[in-house]
Amino acid sequence: MESILYYLAALVLLIITLVKDKNKARMALQKSLKVFLHLLPQMSFIMLLMGLSLAVFSPEAISGIIGSDSGVTGVAIAVLVGAVTLIPSFITIPLGATLIESGAGLAQVTGFISALMGIGFVTYPVEKKYFGRKFALYRNIGAFFMTVLFVIIVSITLGDAL
Repeated sequence: MESILYYLAALVLLIITLVKDKNKARMALQKSLKVFLHLLPQMSFIMLLMGLSLAVFSPEAISGIIGSDSGVTGVAIAVLVGAVTLIPSFITIPLGATLIESGAGLAQVTGFISALMGIGFVTYPVEKKYFGRKFALYRNIGAFFMTVLFVIIVSITLGDAL
């Protein structure tokens, strides 16, 4: 239902823009199409990866590995996987929601998402090259501690066991 409202709002705003200035509306549509086509391969690959992962791992397996009952070990696994994975940020939140729906714990998904967004084992060589070894190392260590802090906050506030 919420999605339908967003589509209707976008359609109404597009019609208003078309009425006010057709050239600007055409330029906006061209830019939107260009961005969409640029993101389509990444989104398709990630969706394929998510689908394959969910086909391979049953909800019971996901719950057993990174479920609420997996505790600190599950958080460590989720943080490790998040730290070595390189996924665009706009895919991260839907992926986290899918993991929660499949039985993952909130603290574990928080650790996964935070590590995914902050810690960069894969991007470390590039960071080191452009920002220096010391900066890249301190930034990743800081991101790790922030991940731990986020996991603790989520565990305390949402009552998800560690």
